[in-house]
Amino acid sequence: MATSPARQLIVFYTVLAALFFLVALLPGNPYVDVPGGLVLGVGFQAVLVWGLWGRSGIAWTLAVLFSALYAAVFVLAGGPWNTTFIVTAFLAAAQAGILLTPPVLAYVFGRDRSLASH
Repeated sequence: MATSPARQLIVFYTVLAALFFLVALLPGNPYVDVPGGLVLGVGFQAVLVWGLWGRSGIAWTLAVLFSALYAAVFVLAGGPWNTTFIVTAFLAAAQAGILLTPPVLAYVFGRDRSLASH
């Protein structure tokens, strides 16, 4: 399945995305009141992961932007400092960090396209 280090990191990115949505569903989170928004978020993440797996630079860019901006906006806006938002900001920052690792960068932007068929 995921034999290259980059693909293993993409799987880990996917796990963090799933945890992000599970944490967002915790009781007491007043910002997840529309199930359609959650479904759209999960669908968008699924498309990003599919694009990352296929070595899409556009998917990588969008994934980094959304992950990094979520964490940055949360900190710059000054909270709200409740457990749900602290954990989701940490998960988003970790996702951005995974995408910026050398194996993922080489996988997505590398010249050797033979890895994409594995």
